[in-house]
Amino acid sequence: MIKSQIPSPLKEIKMTESTYKYDVAFSFLAQDEPLATELNDLLQDRFNTFLYSRRQGELAGTDGEKTFDAVFGEQARIVVVLYRKGWGESPWTRIEETAIRNRAYDHGYDFVKFIPLDDPPSVPKWLPRTQIWLGLKRWGIPATASVIEARIEECGGEPREESVQARAARLERSLAFNDRRERFLGSEEGVRAAEQDFGLFEGEFKTLIEEIKNSGISILFELKTYGKKIIVLGLNIGFSLSFRRKYINTLTDTELFFSIYDGHPPVPGMMQWDEPKQLCEIIFTFDLTPSEEHIWVSSSREKRQFLTKDLASFLFKRFMDEGLKQKTDK
Repeated sequence: MIKSQIPSPLKEIKMTESTYKYDVAFSFLAQDEPLATELNDLLQDRFNTFLYSRRQGELAGTDGEKTFDAVFGEQARIVVVLYRKGWGESPWTRIEETAIRNRAYDHGYDFVKFIPLDDPPSVPKWLPRTQIWLGLKRWGIPATASVIEARIEECGGEPREESVQARAARLERSLAFNDRRERFLGSEEGVRAAEQDFGLFEGEFKTLIEEIKNSGISILFELKTYGKKIIVLGLNIGFSLSFRRKYINTLTDTELFFSIYDGHPPVPGMMQWDEPKQLCEIIFTFDLTPSEEHIWVSSSREKRQFLTKDLASFLFKRFMDEGLKQKTDK
């Protein structure tokens, strides 16, 4: 259905350019404030943004319900919702949801963009199917911020030139994060976090194998563990995943190795008549994001970033692709 391009007099009065106090307002649950802050930091030096934690001084002494209703109902050019189960049920997000839906009743949903955070991703049932939502895991935080920026401009917003003071503030935030990241990677806390995340891979691979089996697919996969090495066999090939550390209290020179072989991957102490040929290898390092998420970063030129669950799925798909390639090449 094509919407009329001629606004009613009421809409024209309520939504003129002069009424937009903010270019973008973020709605989110408390647990997602670090992510909202990271997106906000990438935009706030060129646009007027609304992030509750950054506007507490302005909101002090005001009627919170009226203020939030105004921000999300008419003062923000676009609204970005970091959505997960429970959004719309907390006191503040309930007010924000009501404001968004009331505004959409008059103006449609073009002003709002949802970023699903649950796995599998979901959005509210009342959101029209034609409404496109942003895939944060697919695009990453910087690219998602760029999409938000493009949407602001599509809706008539214009980026302002960054002042020297704003640039200095952004530099200060960046340097502060770099210091925090370096301390984390060089600490026992970082080592424990990396070890814990690596320990999740075995369970993730088991789940994937079980899901394949339960779906009725006849291809069989087998998982084995040898100390710190995880091995999966299937399609007449195998892959190994190992986490190698040089030091006890720092992640310096620590890497995650994913290797596919044309047979059973080598294991110390295991006798093999023929030495297996390595078909491919991908190396990852453990890292920290500004939103305090632990990620694995590929050593490739693209420097792709993955959460542990997403990396397990990516590696299993890569393994199956290699198995198909070996079958078709013979």
